[in-house]
Amino acid sequence: MFPSQVMSIACPRCGATFAAQVQSIVDVGQDPEAKSKLLQGRLNVATCPHCGASGMLNIPLLYHDPDKELLLCFLPQGLNMGGDDQQRLIGALTNTLLSSLPPEKRKGYLLQPKVFFSLESMMEEIVRADGITQEALEARQAKVALIQRLLEATSDDVLRILVRENDEKLDYEFFELLTILIEAADLSGQTARAEQLRALRAKLMNMSSFGKVNRARQEIAEALEKGMTQEEFLERVIRCEDDAELRGLIEAGRHMLDYQFFRRLTARIEAAEGQEAQRLRELRSRIMDIRDELDAEVRAAMEQTVALLWKIWHSEDRERAVREHLGEIDDVFFAILSANIQQAEAEGETEVAEELRELGDIALRALRESAPPEIKLINRLLKAKYPKGTERILKENQDQLNEGLLRTMALLIEDLQQDGEVETAQRLTKIKEQAAAMLKSAAVKPPIEGLHLPFA
Repeated sequence: MFPSQVMSIACPRCGATFAAQVQSIVDVGQDPEAKSKLLQGRLNVATCPHCGASGMLNIPLLYHDPDKELLLCFLPQGLNMGGDDQQRLIGALTNTLLSSLPPEKRKGYLLQPKVFFSLESMMEEIVRADGITQEALEARQAKVALIQRLLEATSDDVLRILVRENDEKLDYEFFELLTILIEAADLSGQTARAEQLRALRAKLMNMSSFGKVNRARQEIAEALEKGMTQEEFLERVIRCEDDAELRGLIEAGRHMLDYQFFRRLTARIEAAEGQEAQRLRELRSRIMDIRDELDAEVRAAMEQTVALLWKIWHSEDRERAVREHLGEIDDVFFAILSANIQQAEAEGETEVAEELRELGDIALRALRESAPPEIKLINRLLKAKYPKGTERILKENQDQLNEGLLRTMALLIEDLQQDGEVETAQRLTKIKEQAAAMLKSAAVKPPIEGLHLPFA
């Protein structure tokens, strides 16, 4: 890890100069976490002590990823350097990097860094090297542009029109990006911007099909947790007048759609007359369609996961195969793996069962290792006994106890609630309150962080 340096910075808002700690070289081989800090806009961030402006500093930066043999250099256009001065600066940064590496790692590519005059273009190059396609980058930028269009809507009526025109684009990835931008604005001290984005998200959750589905799913998940009966579920479904909301209800209450449910619904149809009877018949037909669509989606997902499991199982290097497909390994994967272990044991194939267990251990270990530090900490807290065990862990990790951790907890609580994991969400809520109280009592000042860019 390269030591930070003190640099004199001119504030772009008020023009005042102040000293700031900066890092001019990022070597992923020596400091793996520096990459995520750069891509999330948390590297070289400072706050002007005179006007409070905060953000990522526009300074020269050398980026090195030895595994990908990638050497990139960012030179801000505002430096007003001539060609010779640029080459001297690049040479000085490169020589500093070379001197930190052992002789066997000093390769030819280190003598020819690729130069960028836009930090965004350099970060695009970094994520492209990770296998993210230009199409994916363009799709992400299109979502950013759509968020800006929605923000500029002059009224809620105009916003509704824009939502109808772009409803299919307002998907999980869209809301995930919107949440990242909200967190970014919070971290960079842009309170007004964060509130503007937060208000937009709340409106979109009420107007978009995705939002309606998730809101209905969460409502039913919470009601089921409290003991909602099938009759109560039927009444809620009958009152539903929005197709997207209906889908959310059916997704959360799929197990309620048994013979008895449809018998009760048919009885309501037979007792009704005229338009109401017709509405209920159409509702029954739509419920069956949604149920069949959901079942087909589940079957397709199961088939894909089974294929993935056996692809990894038959690979020459299972650990490498797991890491290559880590983004596809989820709860369904482990459920199918567990079912195969049980089947192997039932058929007396103990060796196969043991190898499958080892595969599960490899996957779990890889998932744990790939998790960000705050997620690892939260997982430890969820496994600990509340409140004494969680208090001990929080005290042991006070360097991670900051507003960023609390925001991550808040986002996870929302996700858990949407997925119907109400008990875990409630447990994490208590831990979050405990962490917030400890942060307040210790008067721990959260680190200054900058704008999250849409690359992380």
